[in-house]
Amino acid sequence: ATPAAAASPSPTAPPIVVAIGDSIMAGYGLDTGQDWPTMMAAQSGAGVTNLACSGAGFIAVGSCGTDFAGLIDQAAQAEPTTVIVQGSDNDGDETDKAIDSATTDTVTAIHEAMPDALIVGLSTLWDPPRTEPHEITASSTAVQDAVEAVGGIYIDIGQPLQDGTGLLQSDDEHPTLAGQKVLLQTISTALARAGVTL
Repeated sequence: ATPAAAASPSPTAPPIVVAIGDSIMAGYGLDTGQDWPTMMAAQSGAGVTNLACSGAGFIAVGSCGTDFAGLIDQAAQAEPTTVIVQGSDNDGDETDKAIDSATTDTVTAIHEAMPDALIVGLSTLWDPPRTEPHEITASSTAVQDAVEAVGGIYIDIGQPLQDGTGLLQSDDEHPTLAGQKVLLQTISTALARAGVTL
């Protein structure tokens, strides 16, 4: 009898990642492709769709005409294996209760629309060189609670842009290309430590 030929292993499809966030994640003020999610795609080989919207938050409506919840249908069309969502200081004028409620509703809706995707929540950034306000901590806590409630992973990335030189544009808010590279390294390292493979 002739031995059966060994089956060739099927190539593993690369992860498909959707990123939902605000102008920092969108790469506001920079050239196309200089945002950290797009650079992460180039670095890791993952398919990354960056839906970040300047001015948006879980409550705030951004330049795309919606808040984060309004991006869910578009995110689901990408059939992602991972959804990365980050809190935003654009919601800073809202109460803790309002931020918590909107964050919970949005993350729950993400999970319901994409039940097979891993949801990764990132803490809220505060880039200006002054003490972060209470609302930033409240936003991060809301993201953590909402993401963990649906079985996702929450990652506190700290405030990696506050202590460096040349990491922020002249508005002291939005990262320069160097700042986006710091975010890329910080987030990539944090994802790897959390066991999230991209």
